[in-house]
Amino acid sequence: MGFKSYITKKVLQMKGMSKDQAEQITKQLEDNPELAASLKALEGDKEVKALFEKITKEIDEKKKAGTAEQYAAILVMNKYKAELMKHREALAPLMSLIQK
Repeated sequence: MGFKSYITKKVLQMKGMSKDQAEQITKQLEDNPELAASLKALEGDKEVKALFEKITKEIDEKKKAGTAEQYAAILVMNKYKAELMKHREALAPLMSLIQK
């Protein structure tokens, strides 16, 4: 594992991801450099970025109110389901990374 992969894994873990998930995603990024480029392009999409900032903020608010993290995520993602579907093509690389 190279330095870049090590840092990626540690950052994912710092963001609350389990060690196994972080290793899996890091390996996928290592094996598919085009996937990393697709994710980088996604970061430049202002509309998608704003949507994910709203989603993150609402999940954090629900967690602070005592809702379990997974349940809070489900509630908020369902709320923004239509907007997420609108951007499904742009989000495809991210979704493939999460689902594996």
